[in-house]
Amino acid sequence: CFVKSIAIIPRLVFILHTLLAVWRVTTVKENQNYWLLTLLILLICIEMIVTLKIRKGKDYKGFSPAIFFYLINIIPSIWILEQRESCQKCNGKLCCFSWLNASSNIDDWTLALHQALLILLILGKWLLPMGAGITRDQLSQLLLMFVGIAADILEFSSETCNSDLVFLIMAVWTWSMLQFPLDVVGKMRNLLLCKHSADLWNICISIFIQDGPFLFVRLYLMLKHHVINQMLAFFAVKNALVLILQVYRLVVIYLDIRESLNSQQQNRQRETNCCPCDIEDTQFL
Repeated sequence: CFVKSIAIIPRLVFILHTLLAVWRVTTVKENQNYWLLTLLILLICIEMIVTLKIRKGKDYKGFSPAIFFYLINIIPSIWILEQRESCQKCNGKLCCFSWLNASSNIDDWTLALHQALLILLILGKWLLPMGAGITRDQLSQLLLMFVGIAADILEFSSETCNSDLVFLIMAVWTWSMLQFPLDVVGKMRNLLLCKHSADLWNICISIFIQDGPFLFVRLYLMLKHHVINQMLAFFAVKNALVLILQVYRLVVIYLDIRESLNSQQQNRQRETNCCPCDIEDTQFL
């Protein structure tokens, strides 16, 4: 019962946050048809019922459907709000809507939804019952990594107000959010890979989902569109340094694995070259 309760609470919080985001979209757009976005909540409801009935509340191995469906629920609303906010700031080519008297604080609302999304993802990852294949030590490392990258994700989503670039930024931002439903799988046939599984997972996330794409977009903004400011340059340097350190860490892991393989091979050669008489003498002693 405790496991089932812990499984239900984060999903209910995900649903409430989605309802809040959809309400904000309908208020800003002045169009009640956007309430149809709440139909996506059915995905979380169906997943919750299946998880409680079949998995007894425990999450799945290597992947969290609850967090994935939560992203499917919340991302469309944030896309709409970001597109409108960018258009309002720059008077870009996109169709701009008139400001509402009650929504003059739209920047704070969008930022608050971004912040709540990252906090709920980390808390949900922590509270949801773990599935097979991930240990508590690996989960703690994963949560620490998510806390570290949350600020970078939040800063990235507000890099520029140019409406022509908002789609590129939001696309890469959406891609970076896909790391949250994934889990590092601890059970591997190779003991050496199992030993470094958390580090290898962190390196792959950084290169292909987090710092690699972020650095590409930031360099594109600075070199191609001449969007240069202090925070943009700082986080670009930060992404570059992280990538360099991750590559260095990958080399260290490779050398460690190679040294361990060489040691194992030398031990096997010693056992093979050992004389049978020596074995008998040793047993006799």
